[in-house]
Amino acid sequence: MKGALRLLLLLGFAAIGLFFLRAAPRSVTLVYDLGEAADVRALEVEVRGGEGALRRAEYRFPGGAPRQVVQEVKLPDGSYQVEVRVSGASGPVRRSLLPIVVSEGGPIVLAIRDPAPRAD
Repeated sequence: MKGALRLLLLLGFAAIGLFFLRAAPRSVTLVYDLGEAADVRALEVEVRGGEGALRRAEYRFPGGAPRQVVQEVKLPDGSYQVEVRVSGASGPVRRSLLPIVVSEGGPIVLAIRDPAPRAD
């Protein structure tokens, strides 16, 4: 009887520990893949959760952007929206709203490309 009670207690503590471990923020690498980004001059990013904006970053590229921009963030597991604004040397600001799900640490690659040209 005492052995079963100890086992039950141990399993309870393990479950509580797992719950708190999952709620703790983890390191996540967001990789913004800009593709052929010679025209990109600015990138603004906002990571949003249920409470609104959680992280915000601005990058400026006077001579043109690299192909990929990396942002390190700490986020608890869950679903998020990443609002991306890309400014080029010419043309309007391009906006995208991209969903992400954090369930483990590591990189999440977000493809940010020019929309395909329309044949009018």
